Amino acid sequence: PERPAPKRKWTLPPPPGPTLRQMVERNEREMGLRCSDVSCGLGPSDDEPTSTFDTIALRQISIRPLKSNPLGRESVCEHKFHPSCLVTAERVAGWGGEDKKEDQEDAGEDIEVSCPVCRAVGVISRLDWEEGACSLA
Repeated sequence: PERPAPKRKWTLPPPPGPTLRQMVERNEREMGLRCSDVSCGLGPSDDEPTSTFDTIALRQISIRPLKSNPLGRESVCEHKFHPSCLVTAERVAGWGGEDKKEDQEDAGEDIEVSCPVCRAVGVISRLDWEEGACSLA
């Protein structure tokens, strides 16, 4: 008489990996077409996948630490943003720079912002903020 083969213990199958959209967005980020903002308005979209891009508009900035940060890092997080995407995210989050203009004029040329992805707080230059605000107008 044959003995039945012992039953193997069931294990969870491996995850399938990133979706096609995630891979495409990652590649667009690596090429500089898309920033870290989840609602990046300058990157390619499903409606206009082959639009022409202005290389100046695709410039990306990092959020710098506050002056009181002793760690000496160049950015508060690894995320990079188009100036217009960061201004839009700040306005949606309610931080908007318009109400802080009077306060910031005495404090220097930096505007305090929060990373839309990880919420780390830091600063960007007033020129970067103005560039983002003007490109939205």
